[in-house]
Amino acid sequence: MPRQQVIVTTVFGPKAESIAKTFASFTKVPNTELHVFVFNEVLPINQHPQMLYHLVKHDPAFVSIRRDALFRRWSLPDQLDAEFALVVDGTDAICLHELPSFAQLLRGGCLAASTEWGPPVRIMGQGFTSTYLNAGATFWHLPSSAPLRREVIARGRSYYRGPFDDQTALNEVVQTLYFDQLTILPPQYNWRALYKKNFRSWHHNFRNWPRVDSLDGVQIYHNQHCVDEVLAAAESRPPAMQAALPQLPIDKQPLSDRELLWRRLMHRFLYS
Repeated sequence: MPRQQVIVTTVFGPKAESIAKTFASFTKVPNTELHVFVFNEVLPINQHPQMLYHLVKHDPAFVSIRRDALFRRWSLPDQLDAEFALVVDGTDAICLHELPSFAQLLRGGCLAASTEWGPPVRIMGQGFTSTYLNAGATFWHLPSSAPLRREVIARGRSYYRGPFDDQTALNEVVQTLYFDQLTILPPQYNWRALYKKNFRSWHHNFRNWPRVDSLDGVQIYHNQHCVDEVLAAAESRPPAMQAALPQLPIDKQPLSDRELLWRRLMHRFLYS
């Protein structure tokens, strides 16, 4: 009988020995197998009892082992005879809560994912997208998404554009050819903001990376800069399923023009 859903990651090099540090957080998802595909010569010595490990031979057509692992992570779940799969970055994605069933998150689509933060992005094909997907946590209906995944992997195998062009190829194929089968998830399912840290990113024109001081509402946290802090915070005080929404005060009298302007400026300063 086919498995209903699986969670998959890929890893290579010394990180294979410590992959459970983050990936084991997904053991809280009920009735779901965790599979680690290892791009090394041998399986790791330190194996988590609730995780299943598989050796993978590197395909040199992808140039580097890193790039091979990033692209082929979307084809490897086909070996597992499952209907649904969550594919995550193994070393910096942390599951903070039980997740809804993957079928529920997909809502009839073949792929569900959250968008990356930042402005619209130029892509080949459609031209640009304002819903540029982050590739670090993707939910798949495996049977219906097979053509999409094959095309993404074929683009990576045929032409090198950089060590992390898997996300580029994914967005090109999805946003151009399969946009009608895409379900956009809220960022809670791939939370990229820094936790209690500040950082500027050259990749985003040296803009400040988003920051939060609470993990409430976050389902999957995904940021390499805060792994230890998030793991420690989740262990000391499990975050709430939803963030609190403060009540707005009630305006009890008409506002003057100066007060209206001040409110607009304050709102733009705080939330733009």
